[in-house]
Amino acid sequence: MDPADTEAVAWLCGLLGRGQADLYGQDEADLCLLPTLTRTWMVRGEQLKVKAPGTNEKRSVSAAVDLAEGTLLWRTDERRCADQFCATLHACVERSTGRGRLAVLLVDNAQAHRVGKTGIVRQGLDQHAGQVVLVFLPTYSPDLQPTERLWRQWRPNVTHNHIRDRIADLQADSDAWLARMAANPKDTLRIVGHPFIVQPLVQAA
Repeated sequence: MDPADTEAVAWLCGLLGRGQADLYGQDEADLCLLPTLTRTWMVRGEQLKVKAPGTNEKRSVSAAVDLAEGTLLWRTDERRCADQFCATLHACVERSTGRGRLAVLLVDNAQAHRVGKTGIVRQGLDQHAGQVVLVFLPTYSPDLQPTERLWRQWRPNVTHNHIRDRIADLQADSDAWLARMAANPKDTLRIVGHPFIVQPLVQAA
């Protein structure tokens, strides 16, 4: 769905306002064995030493946050791709349909989110026809994606200045941090912003 389509937006807002849909912010971030170096406080004489691995390894973390309740869903895969996106989409749909609701995902314009030549995303959408709506945010607008704020807390707690020398250990750190957030939805909401409460649109008199 194009957010510039006012009729479609009004329809979705009506569903959200009546509690008939869940709104998720979905985004991915890279988990790299090569640490990101940032400024940090250290005790005088006890300088932090960060190893630089000879070969960098990466993983892709895909997360979806229920922007009204703070429920956090995530998965980690070897790479960012349409299969990963569709697996995240499936998890959101499964949760929402179990609640008798439509799953609405705010997504960026990454190629892995688009219906492309491989047909993977199209198959995922066809599988969940009538159960999910993708809302594509404007190009180059990360400030409009609430889940970006989750990564801003995830990075200093997981990837910045880390001293792991195995990607499996780094992934375990990532999973542990995300699990702590998932166990405290109110904390997740504080990170992504106040709960997104959509009021039904009222026709002007």
